[in-house]
Amino acid sequence: MKKRTQLLALAFFSFALFANAQETIKKKKVKKAPKPPKVLVPPTAEELKKVEQAILAADIKTPKKERKIIVYSQSHGFKHNSRLIGEEMLKLIEEKLKLFKVTINNNPEEWTEEYLSGFDAICVLNATGLEHAFRKDENRQAFINFVKNGGGLFGCHAATDGGKEKWPEYSEMWGGHFDCHPWGKTGTWKIEVCDHSNPLNKCFHGENFAIKDELYLHKGPYKKGNFKTLTRIHLKEKVNTHNSNGKLKTVPGDRGPDGKRARVDLDLSREYPTSWCKKLDQGRVFYATFGHNESAYWNPKIVDHYIRGLQYALGDREADDTADSVQ
Repeated sequence: MKKRTQLLALAFFSFALFANAQETIKKKKVKKAPKPPKVLVPPTAEELKKVEQAILAADIKTPKKERKIIVYSQSHGFKHNSRLIGEEMLKLIEEKLKLFKVTINNNPEEWTEEYLSGFDAICVLNATGLEHAFRKDENRQAFINFVKNGGGLFGCHAATDGGKEKWPEYSEMWGGHFDCHPWGKTGTWKIEVCDHSNPLNKCFHGENFAIKDELYLHKGPYKKGNFKTLTRIHLKEKVNTHNSNGKLKTVPGDRGPDGKRARVDLDLSREYPTSWCKKLDQGRVFYATFGHNESAYWNPKIVDHYIRGLQYALGDREADDTADSVQ
């Protein structure tokens, strides 16, 4: 009887192990449901009214001739909801200020030398991963040549989150590419204005400012002397350099032999520009990292900065674009 009981117990234990193994296999085979596509939420009428008010308060220059800009706004990585309010901002500038006509075209295959010749400037509006969109050499070269041969280039926020090792010429054109954002979208960060006399900075009225937004740290081809820095992270402000626990912020370091990036302390010996301008052969480039949060597009100072940058890129506003001294 005792032996029979032991055999039954062993059989039950074996069955339990087998059932558990089968359940584990089933679990491994079950795939997670794919994440639903991000649905962008359009701006409200109230938000658009605030954008309009900021636009009407901006300082403008009369265009030297009728201007046309072409906008690329489709992301191929992280998708920013603020793309939509950015598009509306450009349309409102066209409608209310008559500074340029806007064409939004997110089909890279149409971006040929001939097609782009009908525009005065390119605007990359919060679009990530352009190296995944502009795959053909013909379209890539048309983009780069357009700027080098005298066209303008304007970018906000995610415009520099692209190119990298798959299209290095794109990153070099801007002067750097996105690496990380130690200054996240929920924080309020202190910005230092580098030269209040620069016409692109007159919108800040001789003062530094604070902004609640997500701000990029740039690497890759970034180096001091690549461009004229207009604004930058204020490194003397502890909120920008230290976490709430008082410890220095950390960022991803260089990749090790295993391909991984260990966290390292934020380097306080270098600058972290938040907007800049530069000449690229015959063309003009303006970039501002502001614009992750929708509120940037109705912030009067930022909207004025954008408009000044757009008019600089178009050749309608002169500004000092001498590259920073490396000393």
